[in-house]
Amino acid sequence: MNDSLRPPQVRARGLTGFAELVAQHGGNCDALLGSVGISPELLKTPEATLDHQKLIMLFERAAVQLKVNDFGLRLAKLQGIEILGPIALMARHAATVGDAIAAVRRHLPYHSPGAEIQLDRESHGGYARLRYALHLPTELPHRQNSELAYGIAVQFLRLLSSATPGDWLIHFAHAEGLIPSRYRRHLGCEVRLAQDVDALFFPADLVDARIDTSDPVLTRTAASFVSDVIRRFPLDIELQVETLIIRQLASGGCTLPRIAQQLRLPERTLQRRLQDAGRNFEEIVDRVRRHRTHEYLLRTAIPLRQVSTLLGYTEQSTFIRACRRWFGKSPLERRRELIAASGAPRGKPQSIRAARSPRS
Repeated sequence: MNDSLRPPQVRARGLTGFAELVAQHGGNCDALLGSVGISPELLKTPEATLDHQKLIMLFERAAVQLKVNDFGLRLAKLQGIEILGPIALMARHAATVGDAIAAVRRHLPYHSPGAEIQLDRESHGGYARLRYALHLPTELPHRQNSELAYGIAVQFLRLLSSATPGDWLIHFAHAEGLIPSRYRRHLGCEVRLAQDVDALFFPADLVDARIDTSDPVLTRTAASFVSDVIRRFPLDIELQVETLIIRQLASGGCTLPRIAQQLRLPERTLQRRLQDAGRNFEEIVDRVRRHRTHEYLLRTAIPLRQVSTLLGYTEQSTFIRACRRWFGKSPLERRRELIAASGAPRGKPQSIRAARSPRS
């Protein structure tokens, strides 16, 4: 079996507004879609799926060809929270902003199993930190997609809380982008480039803010509806399982009962669906660990014992046996082999840099 992980998928709903925006700037929508291998027919089927990396490439290509440097931010205004489909319904009727974020986070695998939302309400000096993380190859340009995601996040929080984002702050990892005044015009807040990670900082007390349109009955109804839709229109059960495993590998949460619970499926149903796809749970865990082993071994700053922990092994000896089974070599031997093949310099482990204050 190929040990490379399959590319993350996303609902074709992610194309919402694309044709309209391209037309506004005199572009050829079908030609742009075809240039990255996306069928124009997907514009008519929002619940269909496509390769998320192709969607990201599409946004970058459109920005360049149309000479629209703020393409992602413009698209965010056309998409809004409705891009999440049935998940948006549940978020709108949650009791608090924090509950709405939790609902989106819990059900995001329906829209995009490769994406993850993280909320740290005690981030820095009264500010909460919201992150949209997507596992992507480091060499894949994705500035437009990042700005699209945070443009939607700002709209989402403003819609639910009626707050103004004047004192909010957004960090982007990309070093080049718009001038500050254009970001403020689009987003209503300060933006800083070349940061460690993408993140949105906003006052922590907003997490507990009540939502005027909250309705417990509608919330339960929406949650039931979303769960039913997820069961009837699964993106890719194997990919969903892979994604959940990746997210909690180091925490030891990669057990069949836990993953089944997170997918809201009985264990037997999950096992049956994997079997129908010609897979089993243990094989997927093993493949994820093997793939991640290569990534971690190439990072010479990570000690081998820590690699073992990051892969979810409680005993280093178990990791050593797995390495010999996969590669016929010990972890140290495999690391040396990978480094020699890549030409990467060897280095001593480095300490992790302390998190920056949002206003530093």
